[in-house]
Amino acid sequence: MDAMVRCGHIKLVRSENDVFEVSKGLSRLGWCLVRSLYHRGASRGPIGRLYSAIRSGSDYNRRGLMLRLIGRDIRRKHLTDSDPLVVAHPVLVGILKGRPDLIYQHGEVVTPREAVVVGAETVLVPVENAAQPFRDAGYEHSRVFVSGLCVELPLVKQASDAFQMRIKRIESLDSLTGVFFSSGAEPVIHVEKLVAAAVSVAVSHGKVLLFARQNGRFERAVRSGFHRNNIPLSAIDTGDQIPHDLPAVTLIIYLSRREEDSLTARLFNQFDYLVAPPHERTNWALGLGLPLFAVIPTIGPFAPLNLKVLHEHGVAETLEFPDDAHNLGERLEQLRRDGRLAAMAEAGWGRCSIDGFARIAEFLSVRYAD
Repeated sequence: MDAMVRCGHIKLVRSENDVFEVSKGLSRLGWCLVRSLYHRGASRGPIGRLYSAIRSGSDYNRRGLMLRLIGRDIRRKHLTDSDPLVVAHPVLVGILKGRPDLIYQHGEVVTPREAVVVGAETVLVPVENAAQPFRDAGYEHSRVFVSGLCVELPLVKQASDAFQMRIKRIESLDSLTGVFFSSGAEPVIHVEKLVAAAVSVAVSHGKVLLFARQNGRFERAVRSGFHRNNIPLSAIDTGDQIPHDLPAVTLIIYLSRREEDSLTARLFNQFDYLVAPPHERTNWALGLGLPLFAVIPTIGPFAPLNLKVLHEHGVAETLEFPDDAHNLGERLEQLRRDGRLAAMAEAGWGRCSIDGFARIAEFLSVRYAD
């Protein structure tokens, strides 16, 4: 939406990115169930197995009972609306399939089976490999637009300078700054590894930035883990000034994705490597030259395919076992000494276009100029 407004050709962009605002009664209750499964689905117990079974068996091309239920009020509101409508999840394509000017933004570099839903007017994908499954499913070539990687606009503006500074730091004796993100569901198994890896880096005298949702599982685990290891921890949020020289360990607290994006942009020129699940910010590793250390197990259909692509491009290493997380500080120093960390950064720079949002905005402004 920011890119579309900035391009200047579109007079108005409306935002309704919360299905809970549209849905009422049983339909809203259905979305609550979906959200509960998402947040609990990364557990190692029966709920996790149920979630995995549901995800692996999803087919949004068939409008079954659940899809009809959660989609009832969305269809009432949007099925006959004449404005172009952009959605970013296959379930919404399944709910609104056949609606005129339905635009499906598939932002991932991989396309698992469940993501391929027919019935949109146009499909937006970041890379050519992600486009082919949609064409195989019946979309005409002209209806699948390959945009380039969709990287946040404020990061694109500073990407080149940030990359050059990152390479200089990696090749120097300066302390490196690791950035740690969980996924929205904050699965315990990922949170535990993220905290262990961050503690390891701090003990090895590296700098650490931990992005965490306020009062979420990750924030609580970070505070507990660093207190337990007697490591000083500072915290800032969007209302704070960013100090020129950050403390060794800083917890970055946000309430919304907009706040998270704002804080990310303000701190991005200090990022040297990323630690996160392989379904989070994959585009950064592939387009911004930011080496990724992926915490696993992989959860959901996208993560294992993403990890395969990341390994093929030489931009990621894996934190598979608990010891991998506990020893990340030492591993980083070894990768730095033998040149592999710099090689990971260079492998992810300039390989793919990173102006996907701007190209999408231009494409849509031309198509819907009137």
